[in-house]
Amino acid sequence: MLIKKIFNFLSKFHYNSIYDYSKKLNFEIMIDVGSHEGEFITRFLHYKKIKNFFCFEPNKKLFKNLQKKYKYNKKILLFDYALGENNSRKKLFLSNLSYNSTMSSFNKDSNYLKFKNLIIKDQKNKKFISIKQKTFDQVFKNKNIKNSFLKIDVEGYEYNVLKSASKKIKDTKYILIEHQFSNQYENNFDKVKKLLIKYDFVIIKSFYYPTLHYRDILFINKRYKENNI
Repeated sequence: MLIKKIFNFLSKFHYNSIYDYSKKLNFEIMIDVGSHEGEFITRFLHYKKIKNFFCFEPNKKLFKNLQKKYKYNKKILLFDYALGENNSRKKLFLSNLSYNSTMSSFNKDSNYLKFKNLIIKDQKNKKFISIKQKTFDQVFKNKNIKNSFLKIDVEGYEYNVLKSASKKIKDTKYILIEHQFSNQYENNFDKVKKLLIKYDFVIIKSFYYPTLHYRDILFINKRYKENNI
């Protein structure tokens, strides 16, 4: 698919800009929620200070590819379920572009969604799969995630992930989260931002995608802010 090749090309520049900035930061654990094909993980394997990667990818096909890709790397721990507001089974919509697969509800009035469906023909793809979901606090209850970098890229489901992290989120040092400028999903990014402010996080950097239809925002926990570069 030509559109996938174009976005893969643009994404390389975007991920590289995030890595070039983030490698100057000080953290030892990376939590990757929405690992997809490992685009994010692979870059940060060069960051030698990271002791462990906790990677979550509920799409079974993508998960198996990640297992093959990183089977010899003991730093990388892979989990084949999603993170969200409760322990349950959820539906994952499978997009024709795999990185657009989502657990979020679509806003059918969104002009951007209509345009995207016209381009990638997702309106003809009604395929869902059933996946397992656990809460962030449950998964990390007995794990030390102090001095960690949490990246969340789950296509509009970010608020659900953060809602499940009210206890352990205080140990996280950095949070990188996607902010889409369109209104294609029911979830509103303002809710995400308000929740992170409630959790005592502040913005330190924004990374705009080359097509400017979204940005990734880097937050820092206020308790660590004095020691930030």
